Amino acid sequence: MAQLPLAVNVQGDYGYKVIVVEEENTIEEVIQVAVDQIVGVLVAPFPEGTKLCAKVHGAQEPLDNSLTVSDAKFIQMEALQIYAEP
Repeated sequence: MAQLPLAVNVQGDYGYKVIVVEEENTIEEVIQVAVDQIVGVLVAPFPEGTKLCAKVHGAQEPLDNSLTVSDAKFIQMEALQIYAEP
């Protein structure tokens, strides 16, 4: 199991934060790691039932939540945006 640092920006935060995830983690698990570390500390909690998505910085489409970090072929410090599904 290899670890990979990612730069994530959670909706409502002013900048990117570094999180470390396993290459076997899914995007859904990456979102959860970011939420656990940032939401309620640096940004207000999302309303109950809010579905969060992630996309690579600059991309138009969200990543599939079942995609693994390894399969996404992220590089170290890949920039991801995490946001509430519109």
